[in-house]
Amino acid sequence: MNQDRTEQIRENNAETITWILGATGKTKEIIKSCIIDQGIKAFLLHHKDLELATEEHEKIGILKRVIQTFDGDIETINFGDMDEGC
Repeated sequence: MNQDRTEQIRENNAETITWILGATGKTKEIIKSCIIDQGIKAFLLHHKDLELATEEHEKIGILKRVIQTFDGDIETINFGDMDEGC
């Protein structure tokens, strides 16, 4: 996967995730930045390291549970936003 495509996928994923979470303002920018820089998997696994309100971390936790219910363990999911040859 080329770098431009990876960046576009991450940008689209960031927009979708922030929309699902209802994130606005600074919270939206923090989440988008994390997803664009590191990908969805890293965001979901390490969101507690981000300076977000407790309510935001709870929303992310709910999103993680939904994803895990339908797709399995977050660590094993290929979100298609990593340039790993997958």
